[in-house]
Amino acid sequence: MAADPFLRLEDLTKTYSMGEIRVEALRGVSLDVQRGEFVALVGTSGSGKSTLMNILGCLDRPTRGRYWLGGVDAGAAGDRARAILRNTRVGFVFQGFNLLPRTSALENVELPLMYRRVGGRDRRRRARLALEQVGLADRMDHPPSRLSGGQQQRVAIARAIVSEPPLLLADEPTGNLDTRTGLEVMALLWELKTRSDMTVVLVTHEPDIARFATRVLTMRDGRVVGDQAQAPEDPARALALLGEAA
Repeated sequence: MAADPFLRLEDLTKTYSMGEIRVEALRGVSLDVQRGEFVALVGTSGSGKSTLMNILGCLDRPTRGRYWLGGVDAGAAGDRARAILRNTRVGFVFQGFNLLPRTSALENVELPLMYRRVGGRDRRRRARLALEQVGLADRMDHPPSRLSGGQQQRVAIARAIVSEPPLLLADEPTGNLDTRTGLEVMALLWELKTRSDMTVVLVTHEPDIARFATRVLTMRDGRVVGDQAQAPEDPARALALLGEAA
């Protein structure tokens, strides 16, 4: 018998009220995601993908419908319960990095562990390990202003994985990066996912990024209009080919 899905969405609807105007950002989204999948969520601006990402990350709740995260009814959970889910089960990577500008890479990565009240010595040890995993062992004391865009995104990824969450949500993680650096970030995400078997959901509008996912969900007008499993390309190979072409 198949294992229960790690993420389950049943008839999710999200409606925003703007005065007398009602906007349906999601319209009856139902899908399952198994543990360890690498899912690309694609669609144009206004398709509903960011709204869906916010619900998956327990940043928002649906107007109607059900959402289970690892067997927990996250859609119906109260604010405190959703905050605990966010802090223990979800890591976030954003297009804009969202790093604290006046603190070091190490201190930025420590933040999620501070919220979990992990002791200082253990917190620093785990943050150092996460930065080593993303190839920044020699940049731990650097503030964001002394890091390249790709290095800042690596710090953001280290911060997302330092608490070892089973779910990683990446919102346009390559959007501010050049082609080569974007491929390096995708290769890193694949390496981390393979090593830990975490589930990755990545929002992107770029087909060249979606090709690295094992599954592509296409959204339009608040609905999932396409759900395609695929044999993913290897971003490390794509990066090597880019080097050969240069």
